[in-house]
Amino acid sequence: MKSTLLKLLSNFWILKENDVESYYECKNIDKELKDFIVSKLGLKFYATSDMVRLEKVPLVPREYMGILDFEEPKDYVFFCLVLAFLEDKGKDTQFLLEDITQYIRSNFPGEEIDWTMYSDRRSLIRVLKFCEKMGLIKIDDGNQELFVERADVDVLYESTGLSKYFMRIFPKSLVEYSSVEEILNSEFEFTNGLSDQITDIKRIKAYRGLLIDGIVDFESEAPLYYIKKQKTTILQDLEKFVPELELHLFKSFAYLSVEGNYKYTYPDDSNLCDVLLLCSRELLERVEKGELRFLSAHEMLEISLDHFKLIVEDVKKKYGHFWNKEWREKSTEKIFEELLEFLQLHNFAKTNDDGYLVISPIFFRIVGEYQDYETNSQLSEKDNSNEKVFEDINVDGGFHFEDEQGK
Repeated sequence: MKSTLLKLLSNFWILKENDVESYYECKNIDKELKDFIVSKLGLKFYATSDMVRLEKVPLVPREYMGILDFEEPKDYVFFCLVLAFLEDKGKDTQFLLEDITQYIRSNFPGEEIDWTMYSDRRSLIRVLKFCEKMGLIKIDDGNQELFVERADVDVLYESTGLSKYFMRIFPKSLVEYSSVEEILNSEFEFTNGLSDQITDIKRIKAYRGLLIDGIVDFESEAPLYYIKKQKTTILQDLEKFVPELELHLFKSFAYLSVEGNYKYTYPDDSNLCDVLLLCSRELLERVEKGELRFLSAHEMLEISLDHFKLIVEDVKKKYGHFWNKEWREKSTEKIFEELLEFLQLHNFAKTNDDGYLVISPIFFRIVGEYQDYETNSQLSEKDNSNEKVFEDINVDGGFHFEDEQGK
């Protein structure tokens, strides 16, 4: 059974009409969990007659934390304008698509929106579909997909009244901030809507880094140091409030793992992650042979992009005949580009100014191989299936890794 806190962490919010049991379970959390949310995470918890929500604020904002349904910056502008449009719309208030398009046209900053443009209509529909998926609006009549093809389509919508709880509430107006850093630091001016200033910022950053980001590395030096010093307390808190999560602590990073299927975890069931796991094993094998080595600073692996591309090519030659048709037919160049994009997007690797790929040690914590795969690139007679098994290898003392127990 999933713990209450894990339900709150793994969902943007829980709507009563979608999951009544979880809604009441999370709405009626006990004082001890509420105190943990405020004192250790410094986050806001909302409970209304329709939804419950734990507001998730990351320690370090990353590109992959954006809205995955959106494709371009204009999508975000349209979304903010739709939220502004819904601000004075109460629950069950009806409105037309035409009302939204007129509002956006009148309030869009810097340029005039022309709804005869296919790209603008398509952008707006992406936004409205996301609003519908999140439960901000409902369609009462009409087909909004037709708006992509022509501008004279109209649709009747209904507000759920939840839009006012979607955006975070800041201590002051956003126009009063001069930088992203100021916005991030303002998070610690107030806690849970109260006027009391947060005093133990290190503790909150450490807990948020683990429970919201999922990882704290050497780039967040103070939170990582706090985790090392307060490991026993953190383990006790995890066991009490989220026993499904397991803490892994190393010299240059700490992260949480969870068993089972959850959204936005690595690795997932995608073919892309399968290939990445095979590449991580291939890289580690080269470290064992002395062809590559981890840097002493922060245990990173530095490899040229051309060398990494050769490894991708080797992985394709060795395992490609086990892949599905789509991935078998992809060129090495295409596979390389997709892997590189994923690694950089999810902060597993960065490309430095010298054209080298610097890979984080967290990437090597999980590797993949095919069950009963032999050196002759054949499956053993014992098992002719294409089943793959992924193992969590113990590199605590292997290579250049060193955990906090000195294993």
